[in-house]
Amino acid sequence: MIMLSRLFYAMNWFNVSPALKNIVNAFNVSPLQVGEGAILSSFLVGAGVFQVPAGIISARIGAKNTAMAGMFIMSLSVIASAFSTSFLEFVILRFVTGIAAAFFFSTAIGIINDLYSSNVTSMIGLYNGFFAIGGGIGIFLFTPLVSVYGWRMDMLVAGVLTLAVTIISFFAIPASEARGISDMKEVFRRIFSVTIWLVAIGLEGIWALNYTFSEVFQTYAENYVRIPNFTAGLMGGMILFSGIIGGYLTGVFRKFNRLRLVFVIPLFIGAMIMMVPVMNEIGLWAATVLEGTFAVVVISLEYGLVVQLDRDSRYVPLNVGIVNSIQIGLGSLVPLAFAFFQSYSYTVSWLFLGMFGFITLPFLGIAVKKKYVASF
Repeated sequence: MIMLSRLFYAMNWFNVSPALKNIVNAFNVSPLQVGEGAILSSFLVGAGVFQVPAGIISARIGAKNTAMAGMFIMSLSVIASAFSTSFLEFVILRFVTGIAAAFFFSTAIGIINDLYSSNVTSMIGLYNGFFAIGGGIGIFLFTPLVSVYGWRMDMLVAGVLTLAVTIISFFAIPASEARGISDMKEVFRRIFSVTIWLVAIGLEGIWALNYTFSEVFQTYAENYVRIPNFTAGLMGGMILFSGIIGGYLTGVFRKFNRLRLVFVIPLFIGAMIMMVPVMNEIGLWAATVLEGTFAVVVISLEYGLVVQLDRDSRYVPLNVGIVNSIQIGLGSLVPLAFAFFQSYSYTVSWLFLGMFGFITLPFLGIAVKKKYVASF
């Protein structure tokens, strides 16, 4: 059930994507790209700021209770979004939805680590595969829903479905132990850990690229390349659905030099995204599949690395939360930057996004050179 919760959690990340233009126009926000950027970034800011508090709370009340609290809050805030009376109200509710996401994500990885400690990297790959399924559903299935019934029905359906799954999950997932954190010095030692910060910033580029690409691609394909709405939605959904393959490949790649992979793959993805402005429809199909597949591989390997940095399992949700907080906090600025460059041209936006995908890698290189991070 933790995997099913992950699916619906992801759906509420991405079901707003096909509705962005409708929401901004409904509240008469101008320019369009600023309104869209505000919606995307408000969610990320909420998710980023509360990752670390969620990790601390998880150690006090248990990972299951924290994760399920996040899912309940997410359900209610998404339902409330359907009844927003102003753009500011909608943005605030997306911020609250982001907070709820923070309470689920890192604590759920803590549960996985407890249950599958001997095979945690492969299980995190599966976990991210379910994120891909949920994200793909959020874009692909909700695109026609928005077209026929409008963005408010999008929010209402997503919220009600998530609430139903959360109630079932609450009773189905075994209770987790609240082991407590008695030494706050250990908490702060991890918050200011050079290793954790170097890993997080080093792979910030690929995280932000993956999030931004999946959120903005459908709008680009439909409004700029003039691909029909349904096809554009299917292509956008493939970015997320392809992560299912990435989740499987994560387990396969355990046999290879995984540190080398997390350096090489972002270079490949970044170069490919820089070529988006000159791609035809076939090229764009290929880009969505390849980006969705290999971004999940890198992100899954990253979480596997972070889990193995600490021998004390009490701090796994906190460590993952710190990485997420750093990456989401910085990554929340990337959709805004993409929208800013878009005011010049989409070409500039795609060049920026592709370069950002690998420009942060030297920070991970420092961690490897200093031997803070070994092969894993």
